[in-house]
Amino acid sequence: MDLGDGVVREVTQAVRRMRRAPGLSLAIVTTLGLALAASVATFSVLNAILLEKLPYRDPERVLFLEHGYADMVASCSPPTFLDHRRETRVFTSVSATRPWDANLTGAGEPERVHGLLVSADFFETLGTSAWRGRTFLAEEEQPGREHVVVLGYGLWQRRFGADPALLGSTLRLNGEAYQVVGIMPSGFEWGRHYGREARAEVWAPFALTPGRVAESSRGDEYLDVYGRLRPGVTLPEAQADLDRFVRGLRERFPARYTAVAGLYVKAVAVRDAIVGPMRAGLLLVFAAVASLLLVAAVNVAGLLLARASGRRRETSLRAALGASRARLAREVLTEASVLAAVAGGAGLGLGRILAGALDRIDPVTLPRSQPIVIDTRVAGFALAATLLAALVSGLVPAWHLSRSDLMAALRTGLQGTGGREAARTRRGLIVVQTAIALALLVGAGLLARSLAELQKVPAGFRTRDVLAAQVQLPRARYGEVADRARFLEDVLVRLRDRPDVLAAGAVSELPLSGSRNSSSFYVEGRALRPEEKEPHADTWSASPGYFAALGIALQRGRMFDARDAAGRTATAVVNEALVRRYFPDQDPLGRRIDFEGSERAHRWREIVGVVADVRDRALDRAPEPQVYVPYAQRPTGALFLVARGADGARAALPALRLAVREVDPELPVYNPTTMERLVSDDLRERRTARTALAGFAVAALALAALGLYGLLAQTVRERVPEIGVRMALGARRADVVRLFLGEGGRLVLAGLAAGALAALTGTRLLRSLLFGVSPEDPATYAVVAMLLAAVSLAACAVPAWRAARVDPLRALRSE
Repeated sequence: MDLGDGVVREVTQAVRRMRRAPGLSLAIVTTLGLALAASVATFSVLNAILLEKLPYRDPERVLFLEHGYADMVASCSPPTFLDHRRETRVFTSVSATRPWDANLTGAGEPERVHGLLVSADFFETLGTSAWRGRTFLAEEEQPGREHVVVLGYGLWQRRFGADPALLGSTLRLNGEAYQVVGIMPSGFEWGRHYGREARAEVWAPFALTPGRVAESSRGDEYLDVYGRLRPGVTLPEAQADLDRFVRGLRERFPARYTAVAGLYVKAVAVRDAIVGPMRAGLLLVFAAVASLLLVAAVNVAGLLLARASGRRRETSLRAALGASRARLAREVLTEASVLAAVAGGAGLGLGRILAGALDRIDPVTLPRSQPIVIDTRVAGFALAATLLAALVSGLVPAWHLSRSDLMAALRTGLQGTGGREAARTRRGLIVVQTAIALALLVGAGLLARSLAELQKVPAGFRTRDVLAAQVQLPRARYGEVADRARFLEDVLVRLRDRPDVLAAGAVSELPLSGSRNSSSFYVEGRALRPEEKEPHADTWSASPGYFAALGIALQRGRMFDARDAAGRTATAVVNEALVRRYFPDQDPLGRRIDFEGSERAHRWREIVGVVADVRDRALDRAPEPQVYVPYAQRPTGALFLVARGADGARAALPALRLAVREVDPELPVYNPTTMERLVSDDLRERRTARTALAGFAVAALALAALGLYGLLAQTVRERVPEIGVRMALGARRADVVRLFLGEGGRLVLAGLAAGALAALTGTRLLRSLLFGVSPEDPATYAVVAMLLAAVSLAACAVPAWRAARVDPLRALRSE
């Protein structure tokens, strides 16, 4: 008989054994299948986000150049960007981007599209080219040139019906004419701004006007910079060159970049820049689902070992008739492999369904360059996971069979005796399951506590009943400052007259929206010492009604009012964080600051008020210094309209849309959201990790409890004669209950001890997701231990109660 025939025969026999025990087989396939499905679906997400190749040429050579200071992450100013271009020694090209939202009009209803303003060599830096047409020419980033635009493939199909004649035609974006010079490949429409909350669908070159590149603009940091490494240059070499660049900035501009300012430029792989902190959460979830798969495999190993013990006499007879230990062990391993294969097929099918559901999640939530699908890599992972599950579940009973005394059962005639070795092995498996369940429960408990602590943090603004929506004023019709200020005033007048709107205002940047505008500033009468860092703050333009609409409390001075109109004394309102950092022992009211002028030509603003801190970047980040200026004095083209509704946030949306339409019917109101939703979105990553980890932990706990129940139930069946003897000699039913509860309790205590050690090691991976709670939080460990002990006690109670109900006379007769 050749090897192939032997394998076929063993598989056929394994299938027959499975059919003789359909209940057990179904339980094993279900347990492994669900765990494998969760593993496959989770890996498909990791594959799309962390493993799939980005749609660029040699993406590992594209770096994001993160700019920042010791206490904050910032962006890059246009003058500094040009310095990068001139002085780089390690990059073939250095490019910059900034967010750009545009009103697309004509050819249908007005639509708001998200995009990027980019330097002309942006696509060259990324290593991609247009699918049709071309990208940008170097001269097109110079001021005064004709406007050109490149479209994303998805926008071209959705809005223009994939019309090939669109190339070379003219579109109107923000009221201005743009010639379409290129259409990007379908995969590139995902290309997105670092940290941005929307996919880019249009790209246009930004003009490097003299005002933008002047030295007075070095503090205007709003560009994100990317570079493509020269061939042969490594990441450490690139970082060394960037460190040299930073030293040069400090030497040339000591007043702005001092030795202790903490200025840095960090080379970050472009994938890491896109994925950001989500990597830790993804790896955490994957570790949790892998742990669940291990628990499931260990549970199946226990079930197969129990069945092997129950068939010990049959196995012994076969050994006496000449079957070798290797063959008997191979049959057990084959049966485990067949069960795992069936479970793997079911898991792959269910995982495909789950992956399809996950793919419908917006790419903002799960940033990825490719769809979440079951591709070759994921299928390979599913195969490897199935093989691993087969080995873990099959090797334990096979190993036990190869070491046990097969003749003992034949000599004693005991059908169900598994021997001390089998009992010890199953107890060890229970300890492993309990330990993993405890580690997962601790992780879920820490994340739950962290989320609860974060929800207690005051955001600094009102969340209930507050709606926000965006409006972009096109430069072609709102190029003058007075026009933008008049538009907002007309809109707010209409909103204030409505009974369904309690308060309304506008602001250039909205808390927790992902937008920011950081600038350095001067303080009148204060000369920086050599060791001092130049003051920095986020600068926002706000209307008088903004603070009332969001419920931002006034601490000192006054809010904006009619005295802060255009042409009047330039004023500002600052937050308490700015006062603590830059005026710690002084009264800031009446002091003057300047973030718009230069060291030679200051444009001073008088601080007239101090408001409460707002956690504008994230709830887990301390408030940054903020400067609010009157919108009438510095009206921006992009703004958020904010309204507090009398009947809830969403009820204010029709009023807001109507007010804008009455003032300018061509302006779309887009991205409406509630402040409650923004807070919820800020907690989304932690909430997702907590929910996923909790689900896997509960599943692991259930499997551990079932394993413990099965072990004690079998133990009771095997020890019925012993129970009869004990009761005949005077043992009470309570003594029998204590006996088996004690056996289960000792296993649980061992699992708790091992699980606590595993949790202390593993929860360090959670540190970046925790807030207000330590990875070693004793309260969490104590609560989880008590929960696991209670569930385990319940699992032990039923077999112990059955043991106490054994009839001693019947037990002795069976003996």
